[in-house]
Amino acid sequence: MRTRTLLAVAVLVAGLLGVVYVGLSGESTGTLAPEWTSETDPGTAGNHHEPAVAVVDGEPLVFAPVSSTQDADECALVALDATDGTERWRYDVPRGNCTIHAVADPAVADTDDDGDREVLAPTTEDEVLVAGAVEGAIEDRLPLTDYGYTRPTVADIDDDGERETVAVDVLGSVRVFAPDGTIEWRADREAYVWATAVVDDVDADGETEVVVADRRGYVTAFGPDGSVLWNRSTGADLVATWMTSADLDDDPALEYVVASTAGATVAYDGRTGDLEWRHDAGSLSAVNAVLSVEGRPTVFATAADGSLVAIDGSDGSERWRTTVTDEAINMMPPPVAGDVDGDGDAELVVAANDGTIAVYDPASGELLATHSRAVGILAHPVLADTDDDGVEEIYVMYADGRIQRLSYEN
Repeated sequence: MRTRTLLAVAVLVAGLLGVVYVGLSGESTGTLAPEWTSETDPGTAGNHHEPAVAVVDGEPLVFAPVSSTQDADECALVALDATDGTERWRYDVPRGNCTIHAVADPAVADTDDDGDREVLAPTTEDEVLVAGAVEGAIEDRLPLTDYGYTRPTVADIDDDGERETVAVDVLGSVRVFAPDGTIEWRADREAYVWATAVVDDVDADGETEVVVADRRGYVTAFGPDGSVLWNRSTGADLVATWMTSADLDDDPALEYVVASTAGATVAYDGRTGDLEWRHDAGSLSAVNAVLSVEGRPTVFATAADGSLVAIDGSDGSERWRTTVTDEAINMMPPPVAGDVDGDGDAELVVAANDGTIAVYDPASGELLATHSRAVGILAHPVLADTDDDGVEEIYVMYADGRIQRLSYEN
């Protein structure tokens, strides 16, 4: 572990926009201490899906989506003890299906309303695997058209008192499964989907919608019964890679924010699908965290040049910008937010492609702590309080398939 020393302060207030460009100097005020590193090593360096973290029946668990190749044959969903990183159980993906996309982002939820939570993981067996979270017993296999790339969502879509599972495979086929595993409805969009769908009441009508963005630049909102509420072209340059949602203005509807390969971060009205603002920050922009900062909704995005930017959610203007790493990198996962230092307020946690993990003050862009491991990172960290101390720990999936747990020390 080391604390990065940064360059001299360079603060520029950019005229009417009020943008602050931050080049922080000196050392960070805290450190990130590694508590354990898992032994999940598939022999490849392309793991790019984040784990799921949850306390289930008093058991703190981390579910690692480990992908590999047929030659290495180490593809698996691995359950780890969140306290020390030891393996609890694993589901091995068959060798014939073992690829770099073998296991996608898992989720933890009670899928069948029996009071026990399961872990759901899309795999290259063209299904969503459903297993008991604590023991790993297979409970269901939800069929997909192709392999799943994004995290499934469990929610009561049709307001019938039972929760459905929403899954979107890589080819854009949307499927909604009942608790017994039967398909309630499906929509085949025939376009690659890399951004996790938004499942929420985005138009403030009291019903839950499913919003899907694809690589052709289209965003579609489906109603609870699968009917298309609207379908909007966001532009040929907006190949969607990340999407999030939040209330960014004064109307009751949510906004959804799409980040693209071309570098545009774009906000749309959840009721109509109309464009609200566009911010261009650099190639391969990525979004996840949205916070209220000093009373203003703020969207946080990263880009492939190593930058982190705070965007005013009301109009798309920049509030501040800083550089997480000046190393040559290929991409940046999006920032996530949580209280990692125990002060009662959320911090930003950012993973850089060069192996850097950094914690920032969301109001000022001040660097609070860093940690580096000489292995690339392709997925955003996951924050969770698994030891019930009121402070969230940081769980990082590295490209080599290992999970590391970090804690903030002031």
